[in-house]
Order: sequence, then structure tokens, then C-alpha cells
Amino acid sequence: MAKRFSTLETTRLAFEHAGALFPLIQRMDHAGVRYIPEHELVREVRRYTRDRDARVRQRLELAFSADNLFQCGLVVDADKVAGERRLVLHEALIGLLRTCNESLYQELTDARLRGRLVGLWNARQRLAGSSFSDVDPDYTELLDDLFDQLSHLVGLVRQNIRRMQAISRDLADISGDASRAPEEFQRFRGDLLGRIADLYERHIKPTLAFLNRDVQLEEGENLFATLDGIQQLLERHDKLAAADQVFRSGLSLNAAYKPIQQVAREVDHFLRKTRTGMLQYNAMEHHYQRLLEAHRRTRTQDLRRTRLDGGAFARDNRFVLGLKRRGRPRPYAFGSTTSYYRMLFSELELRLADLRRAHEAPVLPEVAARRQGPRRDLERSRRLYAWIDSLELRPTGDLVAELHGRLEGVVDGYVLPDLLACVQRLEREPRPGLELRVLNRFRTLTATDGDTWVYRRRQLLETSPDDRERAQHAAD
Repeated sequence: MAKRFSTLETTRLAFEHAGALFPLIQRMDHAGVRYIPEHELVREVRRYTRDRDARVRQRLELAFSADNLFQCGLVVDADKVAGERRLVLHEALIGLLRTCNESLYQELTDARLRGRLVGLWNARQRLAGSSFSDVDPDYTELLDDLFDQLSHLVGLVRQNIRRMQAISRDLADISGDASRAPEEFQRFRGDLLGRIADLYERHIKPTLAFLNRDVQLEEGENLFATLDGIQQLLERHDKLAAADQVFRSGLSLNAAYKPIQQVAREVDHFLRKTRTGMLQYNAMEHHYQRLLEAHRRTRTQDLRRTRLDGGAFARDNRFVLGLKRRGRPRPYAFGSTTSYYRMLFSELELRLADLRRAHEAPVLPEVAARRQGPRRDLERSRRLYAWIDSLELRPTGDLVAELHGRLEGVVDGYVLPDLLACVQRLEREPRPGLELRVLNRFRTLTATDGDTWVYRRRQLLETSPDDRERAQHAAD
């Protein structure tokens, strides 16, 4: 049959309409074969040209026919098995199509990498016994084969780097698909974990081991030791240009280690997070079903069962026992009342006033100086009381915490025991219009040096005129 299109024209159409061939290569990879059935080629071309102009459709059907592809050399072999015609595409065409579509990259497996390494071992062994003469065709063919292997290896590694670097986007898309299908979430997530685990164990880890300079192999030297040996052989025979090319190939392969290592970290983090999430999901689902069964028993006509029987559930699960006694973190939220903001601005005004008077703050003697006699103790107390008497106090729910915040960082030499003296001072000499009230509620206070004090909370309340008048009569 006469060739209907030239090789150049067929190749141009193949890349101009590569969407017709991408699904075929993808199915070929999934099936693990090196051929495409002719009926799938015809079906895919018809699907691709279904919405196109009749002239374009006829042209593509002729260009992508099995006979035209075979006569152009883009199909290197055609075989008929069990009534099915199988077409083997040219490896160069498949490689270029993979370059145009990242999803068609074949991840490097341990078997493929070891096959490449064995090829380099054989090349090194044959190179050691060659003549190293440029006029010797055996030597030149061997050198061409060596550089061809290195270029293919570097190209494969770089293709897989680009494919692996896009894996974060793939993981996000897969997780999004799982969240949008809640009815099949568990099955989808299990399949996802299996696919990612297979990718990590079968492709990423072998590639990292292959590109690791420190790895030790039982069969022979690793990749970089083999390349170093080839480079030294060429340098000893003054083949500096060839040795430099081998050296540069080694640099390219060495630079590929860090990007793949980063991808390995991302995938490992995703796997650990997914495993943890699945364990948590399974645990919640298990206990939810138990509680649901207990709730069903309360839906019967037996009026004696109106509440959940949670005794067995609590005994079987240790985390339930003592759950009410476990302290919860208290959420901090801003209030919305007028009194709340009045108290907040009042506190800010007091703190700003203390900062403006920071240069007047006393310097208390060191705590160790108390051993030098009562005179130093008296001087320390006098300075501290003078500063406390000069402070403006307003109603507060926790006087101890407020005084600690206003003394720490302002009064030089202040220590936590000084707080006790200040509180006692205010108890003995209350401020006019304010009442100090001690509550039977305990709080803790931690100083900067790590000491923790437990104290009773003290409120400072504003007294009414009637209360002040009664207090005056009582004093008289």
C-alpha cells in the first residue's frame, strides 16, 4: 500500500494532535505492555476527531491509520495475536510524547535503575580493555554507547524530578476528590494510601538510594563510584574531553538528589498524616457505632430505657473515666459589654501611668542583703511601701495578680515575697472608697525565676457612700 503521508508530515500531525495518542500510551503503561491494540487506536482517533471538521477528521484518520504509521516508521512492528493486531510504536516517538506530558513519565523503579547501573559496569569493564585510540572503531563505538547511556540516564532522572515535584499538586487534588465524595471517603482514602505508599516504596526510595554517594551495594560499586572509575580511566589515557563529559554527567546526577529528597519528605509526611487520620477515623467510627447501638435500645417501647446505658462504654474505654475531672483550657474572648471595656481601658491607663513614672521607681536592696541586719530590711520595706502608697488603685477581681504585673519589670530588685508585704500593707491600711475582700478561691502565680506561689484571690471593691458612712460610725 502506498504511503499516504510522509514521515515528517505524520510526525507533525502526531505532535499537533498529541491528545489522540496520550490516552493510548497511558493505558499501555497501566497494562505494563509495549504495544497498543489497533482497535484502541482507531477508537481513540474517532473519539478525538468526533467534534472536528469533516476534512480534518478524514485527514487525521488517514495519518493515524496503522498502515500509514507503519510505512512512515513510527510503528516499528505489527503483530497479530488471537485475532488482535498489536502495534509497537517507535521508542523515540514515545519518549517525545512523554516529554510533552508529565503524567506519562514512567517512574524509575529499582529494576530499571539497576539495569542502567549494570550497563555502566559493563561499559567500564569494556573500556578498561580497549585501545583508547580514536582510529579504533571499537573504542569510538564504546564511547558513543557510554555517552548514550549517560544521556538517557540523566534525561530519565530529570523527567522524574519534574514529575515528582508536581506530586504535591496531585496529593492536593486527590485529597479534594476524597472530601467531595463523603459516601466513599473511607474506600477512596484507603486506595489513596496504597497508591502513595507504592509510589514512595517502589519509585522514590530506590531513586534516592541510586543517587546516594554513600550507599553500598553487594553486587558492585554504586553509581558515582562507577563514574569516578570511568573518569579516571579516561584521564590516565589523556582523554580529557571525554573525562570532562563524564564528570559533568556526574554533577547533573548529583544535583538531582536534593529535589528528590525534598519530595520524599513531603510524601513521607503525607503518608504519616494519612495513616494517623485513618486510625483516628476508624476509632471514632467504631465508638460511634457502639453509641448508636446504645441509642437504638432507648428507642423501643420499653419506657424504662429512656437514657443511654453508658456504664459499659465508660468501663471499656479508659479515656472516658475521669473525663469530668480533667481540666479544660479556658477560652479567652473579648467581652462586648460597657463595663468590660471600661475595665479594660482602666487597666491600660494604670499600666501607662506606671510606665510614665518608671524613672521614679525605687531600687530595692538585694535579697541577700537582708542578712546584714534589720536596718537594711527596714530601708527595703520603707521604699516598697512608699511606692505602693503612690500607686493609683482601682476595683479589680484579683488584686494579687494586678500588683504583681505592676511591680515586676518596674521596681528594680523586686522579688515575689515582696508581694506578700504589699498585700499586707493594703489590708492594714485600706484605701479610701475601696474595700479589700478575701475569697476562698485559690490561684497560682509563677515568677520569672520559675517559683510558683499559691494564694487566695483578693478582690478590691468600690464601696458605696452608705457603706463608708457605716464604717465611719463603727470606727467612732
